[in-house]
Amino acid sequence: MSTVKEDRLQIRVNPADKALLEQAAAASHLNVSAFVVQAAAARAEEVLVERSSIRLSPQAAAAFTQALERPAEVNDRLAQALRRKRKFSWLD
Repeated sequence: MSTVKEDRLQIRVNPADKALLEQAAAASHLNVSAFVVQAAAARAEEVLVERSSIRLSPQAAAAFTQALERPAEVNDRLAQALRRKRKFSWLD
């Protein structure tokens, strides 16, 4: 079952980049549009995965776990900060 494609994406590229994309598309047995969409989607997924996970060394993971297990301590400075009016609002 094929997906209907209704949205359009237009980009400008320099001649060298266009030639490179055309060669890579041909080597992949794809047209340039399909090649660019596949490559961009793969990179987009990589970027989003990087932003949704945190990699820690074993020492940093242990320190993080210890910090989570300790009860929070609210000192005077933090209490004052929490009482101040916020300069931003959440968008959601």
